[in-house]
Amino acid sequence: MIRTRRTLHWAAAMTALALAAAGCNLVGTGSDVAPTGAGVTITVALVPDPPGAGAFYREQFDAFQAANPGITVKVIENPSDQQLSAIELMFQQGSPPDVFRAQDNGMDRMLERGWVAPLDTYVTEEFIGRFPEGSMEPATSGLHRDGALMSLPLVWGDWSALRVFIYNQAILKKNGFDGPPKTWSELETMATAITKNGGGKTFGYSPGAATAPAVEMLANTAVPYSITAQGIDFRTGKAATADPGLVEAVELHRRMQAADVMMPGWESWDGSRAFTEFAAGNLAMYANAPWNVAEIRKLNPEIQMGVTTIPVPDSGRGAYTALPQSFGPLWGMSAKSKHPQEAWKVMDFLSSKKFHEAYYKTFGTFTALEDAWKEQASKNPDQKALLDVAEQTLRRAPNPKLADEGGRAILTAREAKPELRHIEAAVAAIVGDKPFLPVAKDLDKKIETLIDQTIAASDGKASRKDITFAGWDPLKPYSPEQ
Repeated sequence: MIRTRRTLHWAAAMTALALAAAGCNLVGTGSDVAPTGAGVTITVALVPDPPGAGAFYREQFDAFQAANPGITVKVIENPSDQQLSAIELMFQQGSPPDVFRAQDNGMDRMLERGWVAPLDTYVTEEFIGRFPEGSMEPATSGLHRDGALMSLPLVWGDWSALRVFIYNQAILKKNGFDGPPKTWSELETMATAITKNGGGKTFGYSPGAATAPAVEMLANTAVPYSITAQGIDFRTGKAATADPGLVEAVELHRRMQAADVMMPGWESWDGSRAFTEFAAGNLAMYANAPWNVAEIRKLNPEIQMGVTTIPVPDSGRGAYTALPQSFGPLWGMSAKSKHPQEAWKVMDFLSSKKFHEAYYKTFGTFTALEDAWKEQASKNPDQKALLDVAEQTLRRAPNPKLADEGGRAILTAREAKPELRHIEAAVAAIVGDKPFLPVAKDLDKKIETLIDQTIAASDGKASRKDITFAGWDPLKPYSPEQ
């Protein structure tokens, strides 16, 4: 882990109080206020993700400041689960950040409020050339809205979508298993045996965190990604939370929870607990995002870790992990910035090969600039395994938000209602040992109502056709021509 070279400093008392109300912390800048006549201060709002990110960014911005003596970078670190609310409060209080992290749906949330500046006037051919060929096309980049570049990425597009199954080879072998489970029933059987033989010290499986993310990861091998992401089947344009594939993924976890197979306490875990328990040898198997692999290796360099594809339904794979866009939006530049030229310099630095090389070296994360890591990754067994899983399991998929205004309107309305997602209902079903199907059917009714209301209020700009891709087969790559 890279450590900050300077003592942390706190901003003035009134600013600190305002940020505290939003759950924010200031990360040391070395000099939070630029010397008189020495230039400007650019505020960057980010989150402590992955672990150690605060110290990493501080060191990187120290290097940026050394190369740009007229610019001082102030870092505000918000808790991951409060970042959007914290950024919104900063805008509302008249002290918005110049550059901020608002990934995925958060970017659209900020766009709706008019807080994100378009970046096209700053972008050069050299800048676009840093990214993989074709990945910055407006129709598919995931970073454009209405043809304008509104965000910049950090991680490799495949990395954002990739999900892997992580297992302890030594524990599996000790329990008589030659390799990881290939199907859901094998997962249940193996996890049950390992927990039974573990004597309360070693457990076969965990759903990963308090939100049971593994339910969605397993379900995405059975149903189109749009069902787990939106509760909508993009093949039909209709609500489908009650699809048998998603229901069975929940029921699988419900059975294992009722039988005390899963590691106790997962209902309160944060994002780091699973890889911590795995590295300690307490957990044999779990599904998660690829960055967990590097964190495990840091904690236990000698662990016999295997990385493979996520088990599929016993009836066979019904879908591949979706790539609905080239990148996930992450960095935004404030439309309210008083120093846009300097803010762009920070944005440009965050998309530089030097920064991406440092990020990869520190966190083991594949970044949007493939030249910064691909050669090294192919020589690292853990990372080579991640590349192999990506090759086997990722497929291009349709994205109504990028296709047209109507699709964006419907999905934005849906995303504004997080209570219509399956997550809380799934966890409640698992922990409470209650059937998920009745709740799923009720969610579908509410989603259908929301879609109809959104279409009715769109003045003819949205229809079911905007979220329907009848020719899409989730077992095959999608092309916009379909």
